[in-house]
This record gives sequence, structure tokens and C-alpha cells, in this order.
Amino acid sequence: MRAGVGFLRVVDRDFVELHNLQRQVLFDEDDLARGLPKALAAAEKLRRINSTVAIEPIVDDANAGNIAALLDGIDLIVDGTDNFETRYLLNDAAARAGLPWVYGGVLATYGMTMTIIPGETACLRCLFPDPPPPGAAPTCDPAGVLAPAVSLIAAIESAEALKLLVGARDAVNRELLALDVWRLSVDRLPAVRQADCPTCGDGARHYPYLDLATASRTVALCGRNGVQFPLSPPAALVLPDL
Repeated sequence: MRAGVGFLRVVDRDFVELHNLQRQVLFDEDDLARGLPKALAAAEKLRRINSTVAIEPIVDDANAGNIAALLDGIDLIVDGTDNFETRYLLNDAAARAGLPWVYGGVLATYGMTMTIIPGETACLRCLFPDPPPPGAAPTCDPAGVLAPAVSLIAAIESAEALKLLVGARDAVNRELLALDVWRLSVDRLPAVRQADCPTCGDGARHYPYLDLATASRTVALCGRNGVQFPLSPPAALVLPDL
């Protein structure tokens, strides 16, 4: 916003909640009191920062059925998600569309980020061929998230996005950068593109996470003691009857 980006599409299905405020610095108690979706609350704040930027807030779950439309007309993807399934979906969609994307994740005091350019760098599946089994990886519910870790990873992601937007591809981070703000440790892990990667390798390409357009699934809502059931095809549900 402050650096001259002209168009921003914000996609988020969640609403602002009290536990978000300690680490998601774009929101405040007024957004909470109004019951605003995060995408709309973010758009309001960002428009007050720079009214010349076109902002398109979308209150929806990014999934295989709508990801192509969500990525239409954009130059790059910046990851702010909180689950492995969506990241693998982004990886498949970016590889198919030839779009660069910046991966970033934070848990407790620890964060990781990597910039992915299809055809040039390793993709997410080059490093992690498959997501961890359900329940195998810690989540933000028991582990929590330290706010400075979020700010640090977000700042690095923003810098990487600006490098891509101005065409400075030689300057982007092509390794997996891991930081722990509590221990003040920084690790750079090699990210080598794998010739046999099913998503970006030299053989036939497969995008399994884009083939789930007709699959219904469950999504645990972090911090809300709830589970979302996106249905495909969408169904009109009458809650009193249920």
C-alpha cells in the first residue's frame, strides 16, 4: 500500500475475533464490535492509508473450485494462510498459472518463508512432497502465536513481493528462511528444485490439489472451537430444519 502497489485482492473467509488482535495489527476493537469479516476490515484500513489503490476484498474460502478466478488478473500471490491444504493448493495453482508466490507461516515463536518462482526455484512440494497427516503438526490453538514473529515474517514477505513486482528476481530469497524470535536464531535451508517433483519437475505435471473442486471437506477454525464444512456443490441449508 505505502510502496505504490496499485491493486490488491484480499481473500479471507474469517471474521475478526478478540484473539486476533494481539497479532493481527491491521484490526482493532471497533472491527470486532461491528462483527466485520477480515477482508472487509482490512480493505477499510488500507483505503485510509492510500485511497488511490484499488482494493478488492473477497469474503470466501480459497478452494479448488474458485482459485482460478481468485488469481485472475494478479501478478503474484502473498501467503497469509494458516493451513497446509491451502498452501498446497496455492502451490499447484501458481505452478499451473506461472505466477510467483511468497510462502510464509508462523507458529508460536517460529516462522518460515520462501519465495517461489515457477520454472526457476524450488516449489513447496520440492521441499515437502506431502503435507503432514491430520493431527501430526501443531496448530495455533495449543501452541499460540507470538505477535513479533508474525510481524517479522510479514515484513520479509512484503519485501520479497516488492522485489518481484519491480522485476528484481536476482534479489529474491531462494532458500527456506526459518527464524525464531524467542531464541533470536536464523537458519537458511537449501531449497533445491527437484527434477522429479510432480508439480514443477521435468516430467508430466500433476496438480492434485486443483482436482478437488468437487470434494467437500472440513476446515478447523483456529481459536474458534469450530469446524467449517464447505460443501461442493453449494447447498442451501435451513438451520431450523437441521
